[in-house]
Amino acid sequence: MLDHKPKLMGQSEAMETLRRRISQVAPTPLPVLLSGETGTGKEVAARTLHESSGRSGAFIPVDCAALSQSLVETELFGHERGAFTGAHQRREGLVHAARGGTFFLDEVGELPMETQTRLLRLLEQGTYRPVGDQLERRSDIRVVAASWRDLRQRVAEGAFREDLYHRLTIVELRLPALRERIGDIELLFEHFLNDACAGSRHPPDLEPEVRVHLRRWPWPGNVRELRNVASYVAAMTPGGRVRMEDLPPALLRPPPEVSSSELPLGFSSTEVRIDLPYMDARRLFLDDFQQRYVEAILEAHGGNVSAAARAAGMDRRSIQRIMKRARSTP
Repeated sequence: MLDHKPKLMGQSEAMETLRRRISQVAPTPLPVLLSGETGTGKEVAARTLHESSGRSGAFIPVDCAALSQSLVETELFGHERGAFTGAHQRREGLVHAARGGTFFLDEVGELPMETQTRLLRLLEQGTYRPVGDQLERRSDIRVVAASWRDLRQRVAEGAFREDLYHRLTIVELRLPALRERIGDIELLFEHFLNDACAGSRHPPDLEPEVRVHLRRWPWPGNVRELRNVASYVAAMTPGGRVRMEDLPPALLRPPPEVSSSELPLGFSSTEVRIDLPYMDARRLFLDDFQQRYVEAILEAHGGNVSAAARAAGMDRRSIQRIMKRARSTP
């Protein structure tokens, strides 16, 4: 039976470092801020941290961006009967539900300033007060927050309390973007493909050119986007092998732009050298393409030159010659 519990998967150095740091901080009571782009798996990281903490209480996730601005405080801290119009009975909030456990505040940068003040008190004093109550209550919870926004910029804009920022970032863990761990892409894709096919069919194999394309796509939606593509492929691939035409149409169009600093080495395009004569510029461009293509096709076949040559329709000596030239290029 497949285990559908979300996991922090990957064998890249970035993911190994992340898992190690989570295991180090998990047993402590320190608040943790998880930063990273949308879709990188911040909630999965928060759940992993909770499960490694030894805390007996529940893991309570809260999407701060989805909370009603008018009811955010009563949602989080609860309210007493008669605290406001419509409060016909006493209600416990999510902080109470998280007692003894982990309180995960996703998109914490979206909280109103007044609520940030109450959250700061919860972190510093370990107490909170339901709306309409005069008495402080104690709460033994571990706060883990997440944000795709740069909270330092939010502080500079006056939208986030500086003291709360410093309290939340005692430990900050950054989740790498998928394009920063290219070696994990196939592992993750095949895992999601197996999940999507479970109980209905045997998961199809990937053609070598599909493997290359998956590694070269910049994945602006990160792991979430990769999971969605795997679900599409599981449903729309008729045969036993995934071909380029079986990928979602969006993946066959020109890739979305990301800043050059975010592109992996294998995806960056060659600069057109207009300072050189045409034939010299053309030679440099084609040499770069050959090297990148051969590196990618070799990687898709685990370094097996003969298998890569068959898939590419090339002579194996041509592949060896291109790689030899690449190694000798300064």
